[in-house]
Amino acid sequence: MSWNNDNIPEIDFIFNDEQLKAVMANISATLDKNNFGNAGAKLRNMTAMASYNGERAVNKMAEKTTNEVRNLMRERQYRQPGYRPGTKAFGRKANNQHMVDNLKDHVDGNKHRIYTTTTNGGYNYSQAFEFGLLTKNYPAHHPFQDAVNHLGVNQPNSSLDDEIDEAIRKGFDV
Repeated sequence: MSWNNDNIPEIDFIFNDEQLKAVMANISATLDKNNFGNAGAKLRNMTAMASYNGERAVNKMAEKTTNEVRNLMRERQYRQPGYRPGTKAFGRKANNQHMVDNLKDHVDGNKHRIYTTTTNGGYNYSQAFEFGLLTKNYPAHHPFQDAVNHLGVNQPNSSLDDEIDEAIRKGFDV
């Protein structure tokens, strides 16, 4: 791995319900146009509730994933020789505790990007922690990969998919 920031580990979650909203808006308009009483308004309310619940499910999973990565980083930092409280290495700016402190869920609308901003001389240190450094005999720890695998968010029909399905279903409950 070169000393650039091309391989910063990151976990992304995106909730996109625009297609659902568009379809339901068309159906609601048709119901209104054909005098089905308040069915169109009720469908719009149910769609809004389903959308809100879906966003909440993604927010919860992003928070759960961030906490899982953080816990794995904390657990693994103390297993490294030289990274104990009170040692010189532990006091350095780019140590793992700063990496844990800088792990954030960067939210932009309906997109969550989970990564850490810890740098050492411009190099994002989380790359070395995730993938290791062959030239420095520094092992890979894989907190991002292990968190994704443990929570199963990279699997088809994962718990995230189930939570979103359930959230949307609750939105359409009468």
